[in-house]
Amino acid sequence: MFSSRMSSTAAAVLTAVALAGAGCGGDSDEEKLQQQGEELQQQGEELQKKAEETAEDVRSGKKDPEDAAREIEQDAKELEDEAKDTASDAIDEVKDDANVPDEAKEQLEEAQEQLEQP
Repeated sequence: MFSSRMSSTAAAVLTAVALAGAGCGGDSDEEKLQQQGEELQQQGEELQKKAEETAEDVRSGKKDPEDAAREIEQDAKELEDEAKDTASDAIDEVKDDANVPDEAKEQLEEAQEQLEQP
């Protein structure tokens, strides 16, 4: 339902946060991005657990399948939006680093543009 969309967003977040960590000298912005990445990972795990529990509720008849799908989809969309924001912030952090080669900055700009697409 949401796994492929979340997988690509999660990969972008992890890559950008890793690049921000590698390109910066441990300042508060990098630490903030690292924390946001960890929080997003935890939220993703919580959403996966909620989806599994919701699927069980649907199988047992406690929840309507369409309502359950809408609920999980909404939660996934919110997490995806937050992940995109974090990835974009991380990309900005790396692009501002003078030690990052121009070619890498161009690739980051392309990745950032892809994050902004629906």
